[in-house]
Amino acid sequence: MSANEAQGSGTTNDQDMARMRSQKSGGHGAIIALGVVLILVVVGVGVAYEEGWLSKSSGNASAAKTCNIPNQQTITGAGSTFVNPLMSQWATSYNAYSTNEVTYNPVGSGAGITDITGKTVFFGASDAPLTYAQTKAMPDQQLTFPESAGAIAIIYNVPGVAGLKVNVAVLSGIFLGTITNWNATSIQALNTGVKLPNATIIPVHRSDGSGTTYAFTQWLSLGSTQWASQVSYATTVTWPAVQGEQAEKGSSGIAGYVSTTQYTIGYVDLNYALSNSITFAKVQNPAGNFVNPSVSSAQKAITNVTAEAGFSLPAATGNWSSVSMLNSPGSYDYPITTLTYMIVYQAPDVAYGSSMTQLQAEALWNFMNWTISSTGGQSYSGALYYVPLPAGIIALDKTTLASMTWGGTAIPACI
Repeated sequence: MSANEAQGSGTTNDQDMARMRSQKSGGHGAIIALGVVLILVVVGVGVAYEEGWLSKSSGNASAAKTCNIPNQQTITGAGSTFVNPLMSQWATSYNAYSTNEVTYNPVGSGAGITDITGKTVFFGASDAPLTYAQTKAMPDQQLTFPESAGAIAIIYNVPGVAGLKVNVAVLSGIFLGTITNWNATSIQALNTGVKLPNATIIPVHRSDGSGTTYAFTQWLSLGSTQWASQVSYATTVTWPAVQGEQAEKGSSGIAGYVSTTQYTIGYVDLNYALSNSITFAKVQNPAGNFVNPSVSSAQKAITNVTAEAGFSLPAATGNWSSVSMLNSPGSYDYPITTLTYMIVYQAPDVAYGSSMTQLQAEALWNFMNWTISSTGGQSYSGALYYVPLPAGIIALDKTTLASMTWGGTAIPACI
């Protein structure tokens, strides 16, 4: 492979003591001793739960219960389709753990931001941080809460072609309409020895407001001055008119269309590519290497971006619009990697008034805390092709949770 192709000791004593007590006291003493043991066991279990040694668990995730989790509460959220496979698993597992009900509607990041702005849900999910205008439009103080991260895969359907290599120049050209055939010279130059068909390329993009679109078009803008000047980046952009182009709603829409239509190319979260067995391309990173999207290559990207000199994340109440995990400098980092976020209100009682109860606020807090736990939500990430959050981001999230209030005081901590 070339440099450009990467990828219990006290039991006996206790029994002796019990035997001695039995011999001295007869049957009544044995009953008393048994009662003492039962009390100690009950107290011990209680202490274990209090200290977090024991926990209620579901599946491969567990969390220690240090307060009364407000059961039978409904927590509503909406937004990102990118994170939907993980969010669906979180909802199922957390519901079993807590007996609360988390419902999530994968309507796209743009709609999720609209819903949380309109206070019709308790959290919005977006792969794009709020813009300055979106932040100003929020009716109360919001918090940005990174929940996960992942790779955006470039999926395609070209019979007989595996391991396609692409770069930002080729992809911007395809979506601008300046590269229209699969055997175009610019594509063939990256794929020496591969027989590419003389067939028209069908670019597939999102029709709805999308954080995946935000990250993908931002990456195109970073590498193509023509894209930056003509299209730029946002959750919704005006796509150039390209012959045969197709607009689909949600990541599932793009995945479905590409998987069933030859000569197409599109962009989705890695989970959608792998779970639908869709071929994806190697993408050239700033180091010049062509890298497959994977949990490992995306994790390297997150690690290296956050380790760069001078890098820092804003406070949860701050402006996140310039935060980006794209084009990490590592040799084997996947270049189109993004964080995904929950957006919530800092003081839910102020934001929602009578339409939210304190128990629901505590349940929301508990769910958010569970999602960032290494034995809770984050334990599901890798198996679903998402990147577990690094320790630094989890620490920031914990600070965010500590700032949430009800009636002017901190929301009681669970887990």
